[in-house]
Amino acid sequence: MKSLKKAVAALSVIASVLFLTAAPASAHTLDQAVRAGSGCGWTSGSYTTLHSDGAHYRPTGIQYGTIYLLWSSTYQENCVVTLKISLAHGVESRTSAYLYMLSPAERVGDDDNYAHYAAVSYPARGRCVAYTGYVYVPFVGPASGGRSAYDNCG
Repeated sequence: MKSLKKAVAALSVIASVLFLTAAPASAHTLDQAVRAGSGCGWTSGSYTTLHSDGAHYRPTGIQYGTIYLLWSSTYQENCVVTLKISLAHGVESRTSAYLYMLSPAERVGDDDNYAHYAAVSYPARGRCVAYTGYVYVPFVGPASGGRSAYDNCG
């Protein structure tokens, strides 16, 4: 049993070192994700945050990201951004952002290995939307959040 405790403690130290050394000097912000071509692609930068939720690792409640549901009246699109924070920020791992729409039912998403954020935008004017986001944290597990209820129907 002592060997197992030592192994777990050593693994925790290694994971902490990896997380602390992988974080970049400058953090990516929500505004940067919104403007980037790999993000929402809204170069005007004009948007409204409709809703947001934390990406929490359920067993501990620790938050490793924030998922945003955004609207751009300029582009007439919704965008979902899953922005990594804390120890997950700067560490490349599976990260996703999904937008769900009604009438007709449709889902669009971005799901890949990213260090800072995942984002997806789509013209959803006049449709009710829901959203989810996911951050896989190495040596910890999955953190997720979003809103399953369809809303923002305008």
